[in-house]
Amino acid sequence: MNRAERLPDCYRKDEYGNIYKLLYLNASAIEELKEDILAVGESLDLKIATGKTLDLYGEMVEQQRGLLNDEQYRYMIQARIGRNNVQGSYPSVMKALLLMFGGKPGDITLEDLELDEWEDSCVVKLSKFPVSVLVNAGFSSRQAVEMVERLLPICVKLFADNFEGTFTFSGEAMEYDAEAGFADIEQSIGGYLGLLLGEDDKIPVLPL
Repeated sequence: MNRAERLPDCYRKDEYGNIYKLLYLNASAIEELKEDILAVGESLDLKIATGKTLDLYGEMVEQQRGLLNDEQYRYMIQARIGRNNVQGSYPSVMKALLLMFGGKPGDITLEDLELDEWEDSCVVKLSKFPVSVLVNAGFSSRQAVEMVERLLPICVKLFADNFEGTFTFSGEAMEYDAEAGFADIEQSIGGYLGLLLGEDDKIPVLPL
């Protein structure tokens, strides 16, 4: 809005006048200040923070960045926070995983693994995991397993050999699920395929 229009008619109000230019500069400065205040507020949100601000969060929980980018480092910080908060129970581990990966109940499944008497006890199987999170963040499947394993009590071992996908195909022409069917060109909808553990193992071990 042209604030100069509110002035009496004795003043020049068009965009070439000095009064208009001064009011424009004042309004621009106010908008920049609002953006700075908003940015400061957003930096308090771990899900939005980037760069040096994210490094400060990492220092607070003693999590090294290593060669991780901002998105990957954010997951590692959340994993560290989860490790500090989990109480060793199944509900607390699942809560930490769902918060870390932004999932909902059912996206991640941990279940007891039946073993013979002479094999190790206290083993849980990671049978379902959001593969799309791994792909988008650039983690390998082994790194994901390592992140989950760090949340478990020391005496509990994790078994994982594959991750289930969500893609399904129906022979019915009129039946289609945007979350599980074929993707569009922009890759904004559609299901994803499963992943065998280790087939994408090209990224170094996660920093402690």
